[in-house]
Amino acid sequence: MPRRSFRAPLALGLLVLPLAACGDPPAEPDAAAAPDAYVEPPDAGTDAARPGATLCEDLGLPRVAMREGTGPLLGDVATDFTVQTLGGPWHLAEEWSGCDSYVFFTYFEGATGDALFGTLGNGNLLRGPRNVHYFFSSFDTAAPEDRVARAEGLATQLESAFEGLALDESEREFWRSRMHFVTDAAEEIAGGPGEYLVEYVRFARTPEAIVDLGDRGMAGMPIPFVFGIDRAQTWDTGDDLSPSVGQNPTFTMGQFLPRYYNYRYALEQRLAAETDTTVVPIVDHERTTGRVFTRAVTLPSASVVSAFDTLEVDVEITCDERNLFACSEWDRIASVSLCVDGEACTDRQEIARWITPYWRRGRQHHVIDATPFLALLGDGGAHTFRVELGPDWERATEWVAHVALRMRTQGSRPHPSGALRAFTGGTFDATYNMRDPVPFTVPVGATRVELVTILSGHGQTDGDNCAEWCDHRHTFSVGDTMLPTITHAMNAPTGASSIGSARGCGEMADRGVIPGQGGNWAPTRAYWCPGMAVDAIRTDITSLVTPGVETTLGYRGAFRAIEPRGGDIALSTYVVWYE
Repeated sequence: MPRRSFRAPLALGLLVLPLAACGDPPAEPDAAAAPDAYVEPPDAGTDAARPGATLCEDLGLPRVAMREGTGPLLGDVATDFTVQTLGGPWHLAEEWSGCDSYVFFTYFEGATGDALFGTLGNGNLLRGPRNVHYFFSSFDTAAPEDRVARAEGLATQLESAFEGLALDESEREFWRSRMHFVTDAAEEIAGGPGEYLVEYVRFARTPEAIVDLGDRGMAGMPIPFVFGIDRAQTWDTGDDLSPSVGQNPTFTMGQFLPRYYNYRYALEQRLAAETDTTVVPIVDHERTTGRVFTRAVTLPSASVVSAFDTLEVDVEITCDERNLFACSEWDRIASVSLCVDGEACTDRQEIARWITPYWRRGRQHHVIDATPFLALLGDGGAHTFRVELGPDWERATEWVAHVALRMRTQGSRPHPSGALRAFTGGTFDATYNMRDPVPFTVPVGATRVELVTILSGHGQTDGDNCAEWCDHRHTFSVGDTMLPTITHAMNAPTGASSIGSARGCGEMADRGVIPGQGGNWAPTRAYWCPGMAVDAIRTDITSLVTPGVETTLGYRGAFRAIEPRGGDIALSTYVVWYE
């Protein structure tokens, strides 16, 4: 975790509109209720006349029908709305394409709001996906002509962004149709966004909104500069547009919200469409303040398990608190492990890992490929698993947790039939490499052998911030043959390949990093990001192994090209063989 000071929320008094100006709030919802589980919206059909339908087809995105709204809170289905803009009225039901998401930016009077609304000209918002509409409105007591002037200023910034990006006229027209400069007062918008903001401000001014952070004081709700409607037409809080602690919010960070909405929708659509998948819940949509769970489950029989060629770990964690400061605030290691010794669970074999997000309301969802670890489950029947959602000593915030195994047969992969745990990590210091090679023999008949490693670095030493932010490298050898050194850049996409790059983890929103977190969430870590799965690194070593003949696996870690300097390496390495 990065060092940081607590960023106190803005005082409620800085939500400047008097409550009387907000209109009649909706009825008080049940604050204890969880948002509904994801439900696939109905298919929108193939009506090519609908606005945006051609874009959906061009992008290869499925279209869904608009649903009737259910309320203004996180996870509710957003209601229809109409806004007045510089370009005239815009009505959601008339403009519904079936594949778009909608992101709302709201001006609140003050230095922070002024800083945010001066950043559209950098053009970074246009680097997000195309299936999104952005709305810019003002929540203040300004005269209507002042709101219009602010909207016109934003439109001028957009034209400057076009010039800076050298966009042709067709691209300019496209993005003009996706940027809506609202002239209504935000709290007076007819329908969804207005209802959302009115309810947010109403609740923020009640004693129930305050969160006790112990020795860090009492935390009110932050100003809602951003919120969104995702691809499933449900509200997302968006939460934070600040790149890192102490920095002003910027529209640059808004591009990552629709990227994440696309990721999550595609994932959940894929899961909903799967057939012949055996799902074994370990933690089954439980509302809990717990962090560590040891659970016995029953898998199918050995003969059934031996036919599977795919194992995934489905992780869905929702913080549905109304004040984000009631959500867990740190990027913790979370994992699923097989308990080798049953209920005692002192001997554990890790099969999946992810990192929890910083302060973030809403739903994170990962499906982690754990196929090699089918080799550990081949006997089927009763097994015990340990789920860790962070350390059991941290502040006991509440969430709704779901962790399940998903097993199926795709028919295109060999079956993992055996595995040997070879190495684990530890303190990354002068003693780290004091380890002997591990002998192993794969059975005759094995057709493929892999080295499978789950790896992430943590801790912060003086000077180089190892092993969370530093360039640590890992080299394995099979017999006398050195394998290519594992580096962070090998598994990171463009924009995230440099450790510490300012937006590297933001760029991973397409791969599951939930944006809008508090803290220093956007810069790239070594091998991981807050709010994302840590994918296993799989290396084919078949050509280096002779079935039935013993060989050895060696391993060394390094800080750049020299000896370890400090911090901690969380590592689980296995040799896995396949039929």
